[in-house]
Amino acid sequence: MKTFTITIIAALLAGTVAFGQTIAVSGTVADEKGQPIPYAFVRDAQHNYATYADSTGFFKLRADPSSSLQVMANDYKSATVKVDITGSANIISLKPVNPPGTPVDGIVPLKSNEQVKVAGSTFLQERQLLAVWSPVYAGGIGGGGGGGTNVTIVKQGYTVEPTRGSRYSYENWVSGFGINKKDSLIVETANLYNYDKMNGNIMYTNDGKSMAAISTQQVKTFSLYDKSGRAHVYENAPMVSNKPFTEVLLSTPKYKIYKKIETKLQRADFHTDGVIENGHRYDEYIDDERYYFVGANDNKAQSISLKKSALKKLLAGDADSFIASQGSRDVDEDYVRDLGKSLGK
Repeated sequence: MKTFTITIIAALLAGTVAFGQTIAVSGTVADEKGQPIPYAFVRDAQHNYATYADSTGFFKLRADPSSSLQVMANDYKSATVKVDITGSANIISLKPVNPPGTPVDGIVPLKSNEQVKVAGSTFLQERQLLAVWSPVYAGGIGGGGGGGTNVTIVKQGYTVEPTRGSRYSYENWVSGFGINKKDSLIVETANLYNYDKMNGNIMYTNDGKSMAAISTQQVKTFSLYDKSGRAHVYENAPMVSNKPFTEVLLSTPKYKIYKKIETKLQRADFHTDGVIENGHRYDEYIDDERYYFVGANDNKAQSISLKKSALKKLLAGDADSFIASQGSRDVDEDYVRDLGKSLGK
């Protein structure tokens, strides 16, 4: 096993740190030769504040200044380091704190009884096979093509174009971690994840060839990190959708805002009578995205639009300061996520 180093900068948001207050922490995870370790997992040792480093080993998160950071990376030993709250940068040589294979305190690995096996082909195979439509796969691979329209076979001799869109949220597998219903972190650094928009499952693989779905029976929330390093949080939300996981854009003790996505596969339906051509020569995944506000008092979903006026009304003044600080910035999903972060400070 290998060891690594971590550079930490802790920025105080005020002159003093009150009990329970968090501070902004950023840093870089690297190996003994100073080479960055991409996508290392970093967490507050005493709380469920956690994140993944980006492709350059850089990370940032909010943490309790009295706590420590635990760092995990595939093929490296986990390590623990105190945060220097003076704001100065430190390059610290970390030694292994656990024998190989020993779990880190508060972290629960994915176990077989917490997984739901999925029959059929793999994520990678499905992307390849659906790139060129064929009636052999008209029903979907492993039942995954459900929700599409009736199949119209493309006349032989005409070129079939590549599939447009995807049933998955992320073009490639991404990093992620969960929090179980006992409020412990669920982490397996060898796994990569994706979100299946058609059935609402969070899929994972550790070899790029086979995959399984995460069970909602064990998981309260699950975070996936896109290629820009932004976290997308998913949870079971039966008031919004009957699917296992729905993305939550904003979450506070008083209310939440969810993104519900319905994805259908529109099969190629090109046909011609020799004179007039109609339809498409390609299969296409079509997304229907809608947003819902759920208040803690009644737990009922209310369909909303992502507009400043709607946010001001729904959040009863809580969002006014953030909205004013954003000026003319357009309201989109990232705007709502950033609003949620500001409300959580």
